[in-house]
Order: sequence, then C-alpha cells, then structure tokens
Amino acid sequence: MYQLKRTIPVNEPSKSVLTRQDVWAGLLMKANNALPYVPQMKKCEVIEKGDGWLIRDIEFNGLPAREKVTFEPERQVVFERIAGIERGRIENTIGEDEAGNLTLTFAFGLTKDGVPDGSDEERAHFAPMEGAYLGAVASTMAAVRRIVDDRGRANQDA
Repeated sequence: MYQLKRTIPVNEPSKSVLTRQDVWAGLLMKANNALPYVPQMKKCEVIEKGDGWLIRDIEFNGLPAREKVTFEPERQVVFERIAGIERGRIENTIGEDEAGNLTLTFAFGLTKDGVPDGSDEERAHFAPMEGAYLGAVASTMAAVRRIVDDRGRANQDA
C-alpha cells in the first residue's frame, strides 16, 4: 500500500483568514463536485446520499472508481475507494498545529490491482499523486478564500 501524509497551514500571511467553518464548506464543495478543484478528475457524479455520507463515481487519471465519502462535521472527510482497480482510503482532516493555527492534513493509503505492495512500480504509479493532491487542496482553499472575500466585500457595501 502506498501511503502519503502532508499537513499544510490553512492561513498564510497576506491572504484572507479562513475559519474552520470556511475550510469545512470548501471540503463539502469538493466532495460533492471535485471537478473544479482536481484537474486530473474527469468525472465526479454523486449517485447516492445519506445522513453524513455520499457515494460518487469518479474518473481520476483515466481510471474509473467508486468512492464512499463520509463526513465528520468540521473535522474530517474520508473518501473510501470501494470499487475500481485502485482501492484504499483518502482523508482530509482539519486540525491545528502546536501554536493553535488551523491546518489541513491530507493522507492516503492506496493499492492498485496487479501492482506489488512496496514495489518500485507502486511508487512510480502513486508518487505523482502528491502534486495532484497538493494542487487540489490549494485550489479548494483558493476557491473558499474567493467566496469569503466576495462575501466580505458584499457585506461592506451593504
């Protein structure tokens, strides 16, 4: 199983400050329709919803998959790959660093059918996903920041 975990600060100097609620809203947007945030994703169709979860069919890097997405409000979104040739789990977790600053951690553990665990082939297949996931996190946070900025400007004009 290929595993990766990265934690990034949510708020950076000279950018609008996002709250935990803002980040949560962004994660919900991405879970329901990842296409605007993940360029490698060519399909994201929610096929079923329940209380605290949804199931979606996706196509990522040309590979179809089905994911069950579960929500722990304002804390974590878990994407469980339940069908397709790549299986495993992806987590987006809102947290805080030792100084109390808001962070976002993404972690995944994935396998691919026919690729031996721990092999060079596995590393070569999954290693490029780090950039894709970092990009998706950055574009999600940028979209949330735009929404917050627009809402703030609208409130100032009222």
